[in-house]
Amino acid sequence: MRFVSLFAGVGGFDLGFENVGWECVGQVEIDKQARAVLDQHWPDVPKHDDVVTAKEWASGIGIVGNVDLVCGGFPCQDVSVAGKRAGLAGQRTGLFWDALSFATFVQAEWLVLENVPGLLSSNQGRDFGVVISAMADAGYRHIEWRVLDSQFLGVAQRRRRVFIVGHTRTPRSGAVLVEREGVCGDSAQGAASRSNTAGPFAGGARGSRVVNALTLNGLGG
Repeated sequence: MRFVSLFAGVGGFDLGFENVGWECVGQVEIDKQARAVLDQHWPDVPKHDDVVTAKEWASGIGIVGNVDLVCGGFPCQDVSVAGKRAGLAGQRTGLFWDALSFATFVQAEWLVLENVPGLLSSNQGRDFGVVISAMADAGYRHIEWRVLDSQFLGVAQRRRRVFIVGHTRTPRSGAVLVEREGVCGDSAQGAASRSNTAGPFAGGARGSRVVNALTLNGLGG
């Protein structure tokens, strides 16, 4: 699997995907300090500084048609409950449109996005509906989403994020975002507190039940 990381930051998605044997063929990050970190850890991976002009860059380095997956945590400032909540109309969160356009331009079969749970309630939930509809209209017909909390996945930090996975066809392995039977640091008390982790939208497009701790699985199918 070959992937491009948009809004790469310091390479969270990149490290995770490389740990399962996938190849990063491009990184897009506008912050200079973050790009310095990427340069240190991925010195041979082509980099670009702006998702708005990333399609021209992708053409220049010859990856169009040679990318399996595009991933990225698009900016959250306009959907965060701590912000002014301009939603997808905001200048920063609105970069979702550029990310989607890039994914279709490079002909990636998979699109994996991440944002804060506030995306689910932005504009009374309509913004999230627009995201899902736009992905489907762009060809990502199989779409799932879940809210994951890092504290239940082996990280000593409470960090709730909604993950959205889209594919141009239904994966042979079935559901991609699947329930995990046990996680690092699991306990009876922790299991009880996880019952509300996923939230009202966690069932995803497949209509499955609200689940507890989940993990990405089977993307290669």
